[in-house]
Amino acid sequence: MAREIKQPPMTEPALVPCHFVEGANIEIRDEFVRIVGWIDLETAEGWMPERRIVVRASMPLTVARALVLDLRKALSRGGH
Repeated sequence: MAREIKQPPMTEPALVPCHFVEGANIEIRDEFVRIVGWIDLETAEGWMPERRIVVRASMPLTVARALVLDLRKALSRGGH
């Protein structure tokens, strides 16, 4: 029987904000993936609409691949 690898507990010694995004862009550089999330802002008449960056996250490719697998599994179950 295979042994399950025990993961260390997650801690949050300081509050980390959870930002809502309306869109995201992915950039791949060398062995890292960067995700940039934004919200769409409407502006006054005559001004250009804006996509305001509210969050950035960088991770190794191995973590990004695991994230994709976890997202696919979770979304196939309805996201709950």
